[in-house]
Amino acid sequence: MRILKSILPFFLAIGLASNIYAADQDYCSLLENALMFYKMNRAGRLPDSDVPWRGNTALNDASPNSAKDANGDGNLSGGYFDAGDGVKFGLPMTFSMTMLGWAFNVYQDKISGCNMTDLYLDTIKYGTDWIIAAHTADNEFAGQVGDGNLDHAYWGPPENMTMDRPTFMLTTDAPGTEVAMEAASALAAASMAFNSSNPTYASTCLSHAKTLHNFGYTYRGVYSDSITNAKDFYNSWSGYKDELVWGSIWLYKATGNESYLTNAVADYASGGVGTMAQGNSHDWDLKAPGCCLLLSQLVPNSTTYQTDFNGWLNYWLPGGGITYTPGGLAWIRQWGPARYAATAAFLASMAGTDKGTEFTKKQIGYILGDNPKQQSFVVGIGPNHPINPHHRAAHHSTTNDINNPVNNLYLLKGALVGGPGSNDEYTDDRTNYISNEVATDYNAGFVGALASLC
Repeated sequence: MRILKSILPFFLAIGLASNIYAADQDYCSLLENALMFYKMNRAGRLPDSDVPWRGNTALNDASPNSAKDANGDGNLSGGYFDAGDGVKFGLPMTFSMTMLGWAFNVYQDKISGCNMTDLYLDTIKYGTDWIIAAHTADNEFAGQVGDGNLDHAYWGPPENMTMDRPTFMLTTDAPGTEVAMEAASALAAASMAFNSSNPTYASTCLSHAKTLHNFGYTYRGVYSDSITNAKDFYNSWSGYKDELVWGSIWLYKATGNESYLTNAVADYASGGVGTMAQGNSHDWDLKAPGCCLLLSQLVPNSTTYQTDFNGWLNYWLPGGGITYTPGGLAWIRQWGPARYAATAAFLASMAGTDKGTEFTKKQIGYILGDNPKQQSFVVGIGPNHPINPHHRAAHHSTTNDINNPVNNLYLLKGALVGGPGSNDEYTDDRTNYISNEVATDYNAGFVGALASLC
């Protein structure tokens, strides 16, 4: 009994500290750090020195037979590296920009209240500039730059890369519906985001979005069948039925053209997209949950989409079917569970229900360290935060050795790591890319959830 009495104050203190921690979050500061991660993952000739330990990289990245710019750089030198590596994978990069654009369009007043509008739009534009550059002809798009196998055989900062970096093109003969439709979605969302501040750029984005949508919708094929190098990294497991709907939704939102909505509704039904969403995550591969949500907003006189979205969300809520860790993370699968929870939290924030809002707060709270182990999963933020994410630039080995130096030289502050196992177990281990890698798509949903809480 004396033992119980002695440890009770400890647990009460932990619980009180956890509650105080959750209540005192400066979500504006967190949003800024989460956005700054993208600057840490930029490729190309950098326009500023906001991240002093990053330099110019991949300046020769280019599509076939393209011209160099005034600096002698390739037309695809910019954009974002995917994760802790140096490849530009088209599907997750375009998805990340769609998600950032979506969150901006929904929460731009909150973002403005944090004085984050300029940083946020700059973050989108650095990605959408690359998407526009990758759209080299009406029916042609650069779906990937860099060989995943060659790139992953190298462990060092991207500034020192010397391996061949081939460009993989999607064409009418080698189609990639998922990537074309996601690129169209990203640019459509961006056209809405920039409509007031930069209408000329918004018009350019929308023009490319329309053409990319036509490319993806007309010439259909699984992108990873055309770019086989992507299969081991970002294989299209769900196919492109969801992207057909997703792309049409975003074009309708940006243009108001009813034909896009008509196609989205028809393809949703014929492709079984509502069923695809159930018991699943919204992510770079599967957009079905987002399709349910957006169509429930665009077609309010139909109960189908609201029912499908509610079914998806209820699965994620406690008691709904998804695994919950003992500490409270909605845990859907081993590889990077925190990013799935963060993205689900973003979608839940738009549900318009108390349950959805509470889910958002609790999942983001867990990720930031409001859990029994007081373990943060965001680099540089919160208690016991990670310092050794699986990230070549931040580690900065000059010996091609993932273990040398022992700790990362630079702090990747604001980056969301993969997350814990199903029992809350986690080790800050750079070599474990399942639990400790970071990625542009990981932070995209996280940014949206943070914006909702600002």
